[in-house]
Amino acid sequence: MTRTAKWIQGGAGVLAVALAAGLSAGCAEERDPVDRVQPYALPKSFFVGEDFLSTTDDPEFWYQATLVDVGYGAAQDGLFTSTYAQPVARLRWQITEDYLIGRLSYERVEGTDGRGAGGPTEDGVIVVAYKIKSHFDIVRAYNPTTGEQLNVLEENTTDRPWYEREYIRVDWSKNLNVDSYDFDTLSLLGVYGGITYEPLAYDVTDPNDPDAPVFDLEHGYFDVTNKAFAQPELIDLSSFGWGIDQFPACFLDPDFLGGTGPSGSCNPVELTIRQSFRRVEDHDYEPVHWDGYRFQAYGGFYTDRYGYARNYGMSDDLWYRLLDRHQIWERTHYYGDPETMSDPIECYTPATTPFGADPHRDENGDGTEDECAAAGPGSRCDTFRQRCTLPYAERRTKTVPWYFAHDSNQDYFEATEEAAHQWDVALRVAARSAQYAECQAVGGADCAARFPIFTGQMDDYQDAIWLSTEVDACRHGRAYAGQDCDALAERLGTERGFDPGVIAVARMPEVIVLCHSPVEAGDPEACGGPRLPAGRTAAECEAAYRQAAADPELLATCRAALNVRRGDLRYHQVNAIRNPQTPSPWGIMVDSIDPLTGESIAASVNVWTHVNDLWSQEVIDKLRYLAGEFTTEDVTEGEFVRDWSLAQAAASGGGVLPQLTREQLAERLGAAAGGRPVTL
Repeated sequence: MTRTAKWIQGGAGVLAVALAAGLSAGCAEERDPVDRVQPYALPKSFFVGEDFLSTTDDPEFWYQATLVDVGYGAAQDGLFTSTYAQPVARLRWQITEDYLIGRLSYERVEGTDGRGAGGPTEDGVIVVAYKIKSHFDIVRAYNPTTGEQLNVLEENTTDRPWYEREYIRVDWSKNLNVDSYDFDTLSLLGVYGGITYEPLAYDVTDPNDPDAPVFDLEHGYFDVTNKAFAQPELIDLSSFGWGIDQFPACFLDPDFLGGTGPSGSCNPVELTIRQSFRRVEDHDYEPVHWDGYRFQAYGGFYTDRYGYARNYGMSDDLWYRLLDRHQIWERTHYYGDPETMSDPIECYTPATTPFGADPHRDENGDGTEDECAAAGPGSRCDTFRQRCTLPYAERRTKTVPWYFAHDSNQDYFEATEEAAHQWDVALRVAARSAQYAECQAVGGADCAARFPIFTGQMDDYQDAIWLSTEVDACRHGRAYAGQDCDALAERLGTERGFDPGVIAVARMPEVIVLCHSPVEAGDPEACGGPRLPAGRTAAECEAAYRQAAADPELLATCRAALNVRRGDLRYHQVNAIRNPQTPSPWGIMVDSIDPLTGESIAASVNVWTHVNDLWSQEVIDKLRYLAGEFTTEDVTEGEFVRDWSLAQAAASGGGVLPQLTREQLAERLGAAAGGRPVTL
């Protein structure tokens, strides 16, 4: 752990061992210095590079504010966990004496005012802003009279001008930019759902708190968690002439002007928002413009990128619909040195594309774009990055881990793993199909042998899912222990008469794997670590996290493993949301999409499991009614619902005394009503 990490995670009294070792080299008996540096001392270099006065080395960050929790009773549209109003932005930081400001690192509309486009000053649109508490250096204290150094590390706020000091401490309790509809989640919810909210200064310093800030400076990431309160919805009654302009929706039934009673809360609903910042990484992604013709053939989610033409204004020709996709390839472009991604083959430049020529021209009809012939058969020009692509034949897929995120309903892990596996097989098929189609397009030899793929319908696809399931179980040590898994695919596929393309797909490396959170000992290698010890499960950890008096040793073990929280931009996530939320959908995909490329930098797949429970119970009740287990009177009187509710209350252990029977409850209610009979 670095000194900076200790100052971020620790507190007063933490010993700076590494520094002490250097300072005490000439004095064997000198003690380690007393460390008076307070937690969350952050180096300015993390935000603005080593040169504090120049913008040339400023790193770029992805930013997103994720709604990670919403209390029950919120009734406004869109007010649910992982809402659709969570835009991603790219920003660079500006440090002033009083504020840490995140500014957009690109023009909002390309070709307009140049703000944010990489000039010598920070002038991009403001995305976030936080108050700076102090600028300081971390140095040895000294006697101000003699200059003699003391054996104490402290925060020095006086010896150098604020702009030269190396560290800052920031007040993360509130984002001060709360009216930005383009970038602020709560502001955008106000547009979509008519939500009025009040930000709350919310600061967590306990490292064991579920909302504690995360500072992973080594990997270029941090997040902080804020709170806000959504005010109860009001309904406009002014048109009725009753002298009442507005009335709380929670007091009105849903059939009256869209009232929200009784589920809608009459009190402000607490919202939890995670502000996440991740340093931009070059994944060698290839953007693709999904124009109207392509969309007619095959629809897809896309991100708009607008452009301005000097002589025509906002231009359709500069309006790009960037298809939202995951990067599943290790490399997408051709490089002389693939490891360092250097020495690309340029295209769509004045030197390579004559004026008026099409950068995608293929004048000899060989299936390879002319400007990219040197990159190999099938190469195309990526006009966004102005470099030639790596032919599909030369590409290799990579394994992308998805995490069943913290606080997910563990009852749904196995079903989610099966669904993720089906997506995995679909992506394997897509990758192999691209290789086969390219081989055919360039007139390659033995395409079917080099890139075997099945050409049948759903039967072949289902065979591929089943066979891949067994082969993957072999790879992860869950079955067929000690066997060669590729040979297993060949043997099982041949015995069952599967298409050779099915067998080939099963032998391909996995593209998606699902991991527990915390990561378990037996999870796939791509899930990383640290991991839980063998025998411990994520389900045990989730149960412990929810207990008021959990075993401290178990909690420590769980927290030591890799845990993935909602809104963490470092990880692809699946959230099986446990608690019911009033306006939630059944499920929603709200991936974190790079606004300049369309790359999905962090998947966000969300399912509200209480809707599963409601739907499945409805199906069961209908089947029982059709089977004659319920009478029509049972349904109209709600008898079976009442019986289920009473059974649930009894099972919940509502007290030390036994539950009252229906007759006992009716008798007591009748006595309270003056002896009148009460029927339940």
